[in-house]
Amino acid sequence: METKLDPIKNKLNSESDFSKDTLQNGLRVITVPTYPTKSVTIMIMAAAGSRHEERRVNGISHFMEHMFFKGAKRHTNAMEVASAIDSVGGSFNAFTGEERVGYFVKLSAKKKKVAYDVVSDMLLNSKFEQEEIDRERGVIIEEIRMYNDDPMSRVQMDFKEHFYGDQPLGWDIAGPESVIQSVNRKDFIEYKDRHYSAANCVLVAAGGITHEENIAMAEQFFTFENHGTRMSATPFKKLEGKRSTLRKRDIEQAHFTLGFPIPGDEHEDQAALKIFNNALGGTMSSRLFYQIRERRGLAYYIRSARSTYVDTGALKVSAGINVAKLGDAIACVMDEIIKAAEEGITEDEFIKSRDNIKGRNDLALENSMSVAGLYAGHETLHGKIKTPEEITAEIDAVTLEQANAVAKKYLDPSQVRLAALGPYDDLETFDKRLDGV
Repeated sequence: METKLDPIKNKLNSESDFSKDTLQNGLRVITVPTYPTKSVTIMIMAAAGSRHEERRVNGISHFMEHMFFKGAKRHTNAMEVASAIDSVGGSFNAFTGEERVGYFVKLSAKKKKVAYDVVSDMLLNSKFEQEEIDRERGVIIEEIRMYNDDPMSRVQMDFKEHFYGDQPLGWDIAGPESVIQSVNRKDFIEYKDRHYSAANCVLVAAGGITHEENIAMAEQFFTFENHGTRMSATPFKKLEGKRSTLRKRDIEQAHFTLGFPIPGDEHEDQAALKIFNNALGGTMSSRLFYQIRERRGLAYYIRSARSTYVDTGALKVSAGINVAKLGDAIACVMDEIIKAAEEGITEDEFIKSRDNIKGRNDLALENSMSVAGLYAGHETLHGKIKTPEEITAEIDAVTLEQANAVAKKYLDPSQVRLAALGPYDDLETFDKRLDGV
């Protein structure tokens, strides 16, 4: 058992207080009590994202997320699943990423047993009836088309495909329509048996609950028959290729995403990269927001962000631009990035960026869903817990010199990749603007 407690306290109040046990069947159970609160979030996470798929079933992780809500043994259809949570005023949802999938319920702590009942029934007893699979195909395909028609979403998918290439990390999480049309019940059963084992799942309860209560509920409801093993994602292979890709689309606003390769999310440089990225384009007072939107009026939205996985990642800049000014905007963004990397950010920018990150992290801790997701994510992906206080300590340990050093190290113009979307035929024009004005 792994426990971090303050023995002086009668109750667990610090954000770093948590308890962790592994049940006999292999399920890891984590409790993060927070007081005073009348609610609790129950979340179960599995290492079963799109990075764990083969090409022939690309999209099945996300499709399966949908199918788990279609009925099981105790709650036999989608209406019964929804009604069980609705009847106690709770909320529930799920999400699928490249490396993990999560299912959660937030409800009154007095009704927490309902959450364990519903979620365990979904994961352990789902029927995957062929009729339901066939019906849900249409829903998934419409979801794919919805994001494909949204240029902001489409350019992000184009960037990921261009940046990571034809390997699981570069595939669309929702999959291609051809796969969604072809997967069958046998595919679902095989994928579930392999990835939804006790050892590959993490159960987290955050909010008004004790560890003893969480353990008791877990032992009662999450009776996995399959101990299984912890799953590893398909390793990433670095790509070499052209800098840019263009999708022609007749729209009134052009969109682009450009990015640079950075290391995985547990790398020692990540805390410094967080601070530099925030100063570059993470807030409304950041360099890119001021220079591109406020000073030049080139964009309504512009932002930078880190997108990281266990072994790799990207620092990305995205914006929506007047179609006549896309080239100018790309060049201006590159100039600002190169300037920031070469000259560094100022001490004032560093302090503001660091404190902004810490403040936003504190705000997230007021939401039990965020807390559950934080603990579940670290345990699922890395097999260990990193508490909010440890994350803050990492941020506080970064110096201005370190933040500027990682920028110079990773923001190499020769490594930039670009995805653009708009009413254009000539990719070369925009590719050249990556060299600046």
